[in-house]
Amino acid sequence: MAGYFRVAFEGEYYNQKIVNVFRYRSNDWLANSGNPFDDVLGVMDEIILELKEKFLLCMQGDYTLENVVGVGYNDAYQIVTASPLIRNLHEKGTYGNNSTNGAPSCAILSLRCGEQHQVSNVGKSTRNRGYLAVGPLDDTAIDSYGHLSAGYAEVLDGFGQRCDNTINSVGAWTSLIPIRIHEKHTTVLGQKVLLWRTYSDVLGYSVRRVASYRRSRQPEA
Repeated sequence: MAGYFRVAFEGEYYNQKIVNVFRYRSNDWLANSGNPFDDVLGVMDEIILELKEKFLLCMQGDYTLENVVGVGYNDAYQIVTASPLIRNLHEKGTYGNNSTNGAPSCAILSLRCGEQHQVSNVGKSTRNRGYLAVGPLDDTAIDSYGHLSAGYAEVLDGFGQRCDNTINSVGAWTSLIPIRIHEKHTTVLGQKVLLWRTYSDVLGYSVRRVASYRRSRQPEA
């Protein structure tokens, strides 16, 4: 192992913030000891190139991908970027521009994960899996039975094909391998304390055909 990278796609839908997080590991973290800002920005651009087009194809026209925010970590999962790195995009979703059931409506892309590997302390998750909640959904993406339409499921499958890809990068990087992070915390004297952290490689995906709902994306009354 030689470091980790967290990338957040920060979007907006009628003033409701929607965040999708992707994580990668690399076997050659800053191998040439270059400027970390140069290296990390380059890596973020590689990930944007890999994911953005297919991601926006899944998103309704009133959704805007405002920013992509990246943070780099070393082997011990300690931050090595002095501050989050940001690419400002302001790009609209391209699936359609019909009405929706609101920001909470989404489709679930389930991620199949491999064996867990220890990062911090000792422990492991019994729920070794991950998912991405993609939305809001254009009304034409859902049929009258609450299932994803065949057309939208095909578009989401195209995005899934990018989410489990190893990205062969440039410069100091050899490859970026998609992962999910698993953590357990406890509270000591009112403070959140990490008990353990693991990662597992993303080996595949599946499209959940039933549409879903994320209460965390429900606007406040």
